[in-house]
This record gives sequence, C-alpha cells and structure tokens, in this order.
Amino acid sequence: MLGSQVLLVALQTLAVTAGPAAILPRQRDAITGALGMVQSSLTKLDTAVNALSATDANSAVGVLNAAQGAQASIEKATSRIEAADELGIFGALGLQQTATDLVGQVQTTLGDLEKKKPVFDQLGVTSVVSDALQQQKAGSGALGETLLTKVPAIARPIAQKSTGQLTEAIDKAIATFKKAPAAGPAAPKPPAQAPAAQAPAAVGTGAVAAAAAAAAA
Repeated sequence: MLGSQVLLVALQTLAVTAGPAAILPRQRDAITGALGMVQSSLTKLDTAVNALSATDANSAVGVLNAAQGAQASIEKATSRIEAADELGIFGALGLQQTATDLVGQVQTTLGDLEKKKPVFDQLGVTSVVSDALQQQKAGSGALGETLLTKVPAIARPIAQKSTGQLTEAIDKAIATFKKAPAAGPAAPKPPAQAPAAQAPAAVGTGAVAAAAAAAAA
C-alpha cells in the first residue's frame, strides 16, 4: 500500500513538473519559427537582388516583390511573437543561435542590395527601394521591441545586441540609397569648328587704290 502511494505521488509530481517543461520548448519554438520565417523571406530577397540586371527591367520587379514579401513576413512574425508567452532564461538562451543566423542573413542581404545601387540608379527605381527600406526599418523595429518583451530582463542585453545590429545594417543601407546617383562618364567635347574664311578685304582695297591712282595720272 505504501509503495502504491509513493508511486502515485511520484507520478503526480512528474506530471506537474513535466507540464511547464513541455510548454517552454513550444514557446521557444513558436518564436524561433517566426524568426526563421523572416530569415527565409530575406534569403529569397537576396536571391532576387543578386539576379538584378540593368538590361532586364523585370528583374527589378522581382526585387520589389521579394521586398514586399519580406515586409509581410516581418509583420506576421511580430504578431506570432506577440501572441507567445514570455520565455524563461533557458528559453531565451535557446534563441541566441536563431537570432545570430537572422542577423547574418540581414547583413548579407542588405550588403548585396547596396552593391546593386548603381543598377537601381540605371533602372530609375532607387527611390522606390529607399522607401521599402524605410518600411522595413519600422517593421524590424516593431519586431525587435516585441521580441524583447518575451525575454527575461537578465537576457535582454544579449537580445538588444542583436536588434542593434539589425538597426545598424538597415540604417547603413538607407544611407546608401539616399546618395545621389554616381555621375556618368563626361560627354566628349564637340569637334572644333574650322575658322571662317576671311574676305580678301586687303586685296580689294589695294585694287581700288591702284585704280584711283591710275585715274589721277
């Protein structure tokens, strides 16, 4: 009888302690899944950016569509994270690798975007890209702030480092696309015009003078 009671208490204790333990990974997975969705959309954007060509205007459409997709993913991820429960310290530490991967993808995508600035200039859509970057900065800021609310205070400095790196990368790209287009090669100078032929004024004057002298003689 005593053995049965001990076993029952042990099972009850296991049920109580296992419940939160099972919930914590699910909470973390919900957040990591949301961040992974953003990273995937940025990978697609990077592919579109690298395919951009000055000789193919449709390639710019692909970039803008991918940028809109990334913005939608950021907004969706923010909503999912907002609906998730707060994480404990171990759950927050489990997010570190996901956050590092996301920061790396953001830096890669925006770096490739900046390299293509001259192509966007040629296609005449630089201002459109600049506007899209401003929207993504606002969206990324909201995502970062929401994520910080789910992390315990002791782990927030680590999370803030990641969000700070994201902001820095976006600000750098925005600054690049605010610059005026690079000046093209100088136009060749027109060929020098040949000097106009002068009228034989001196000859005519001499002839008139000679004729006048002959008449006087």
